[in-house]
Amino acid sequence: MTNIIHYWAGCPKSANSKWQRFLAVIQRCREEGWRNYLVWSRMPDNPELIEPFRDAGCEIILQPRSRGNFDLASMWRTYRLLRRLQCDIFHCHNDHTSPLMGAAFAGVSARVWSKLSMSSFYERGVPPRGMERIYLSNRVSSWCSHRILTLTEAVRHEFIAQGGSRYKTVVIPAPVDVERFATASRNGVREKLGLTSSEFVITAIGHAVPVKGWDILLRAFAETARTYPNMHLLLVGSMDEPNDHEFAENLRCMARETGCRECIHLLGHRADIAELLKASDIFAFPSRSDGQGLALVEAMVAGLPCVASRAGGIPEVIQHNHSGLLFARERADELAEQLLRLYQDPHLRQRLSQEAMAVAKRFSMQRYVEQVMNCYIGLVRKET
Repeated sequence: MTNIIHYWAGCPKSANSKWQRFLAVIQRCREEGWRNYLVWSRMPDNPELIEPFRDAGCEIILQPRSRGNFDLASMWRTYRLLRRLQCDIFHCHNDHTSPLMGAAFAGVSARVWSKLSMSSFYERGVPPRGMERIYLSNRVSSWCSHRILTLTEAVRHEFIAQGGSRYKTVVIPAPVDVERFATASRNGVREKLGLTSSEFVITAIGHAVPVKGWDILLRAFAETARTYPNMHLLLVGSMDEPNDHEFAENLRCMARETGCRECIHLLGHRADIAELLKASDIFAFPSRSDGQGLALVEAMVAGLPCVASRAGGIPEVIQHNHSGLLFARERADELAEQLLRLYQDPHLRQRLSQEAMAVAKRFSMQRYVEQVMNCYIGLVRKET
């Protein structure tokens, strides 16, 4: 029997698209007769996030996340785990160098790495300096992997430019649950938020960290809401994680200083993302960096006209003026212009909505699962 380990490293908070794709792949692996193991850093608080994996015959293993790219303890833990389980396929998601080195030392015959983001240098908008220009972590992770799955060509090109293997790398976009986001109901959502049908709702989904660009969106929203006071902004996503606190407090201060604080809603983590999207008028994605933009794809599936930054892999998801609108990264003034354009032109909103839904169909869960399974099976056959 083939033993496969899916190395999540973190822990799910809700049954979001990432949770769905792990479950779908594990269910498909079970159909092949494979034994599945899933590595989390801790158990989720919600038991409903656990049971579907157990129902799929998957054993859940808890292991701390790596502390840095070359964490000897993480390498050793991973090595011992994979040797004990006689692992045949190891699929590592984002937390990469240390677990992949452990898998290589353990002699795992098929090692896969999903590279889900642009580099930290791109995120910060600064070039590497000194020894950073060696890109040692990328090179080691590339050497330890048999296949690297990137979300977009932008991630792939940057990875290759930073020492990654051109021949091991393939593009497989992350999927969303198309049916869930396309068919969600908006009934009662606005009422629970204290909003009426006459108010114009702009929604952004992510979490309170600088790379998501919510500060850019707040500046743009302040420009537009002064002229159109029926505009409301929903910021949806975690604000209570240890790394979120400082930036979240900065956002609260910015919201108070805009003069339209009553129109800005900091909702925090929510499980009803699909319903919130359906209850919105447009979606804003001001990220400073993103490998693809999963929340952006979810909004497109939900039929929202979207405006997003021209950063990372986002232009591969949205074609400007066809399936959405783009603005230059960091440019709050350009974002404000695009928000006003969408607010003032209902025909444009309708056209972009229809185009977005058509484009988003290529991000289906079924397509992703089959592409990943073809990768697994190809590596196993090559080894045998």
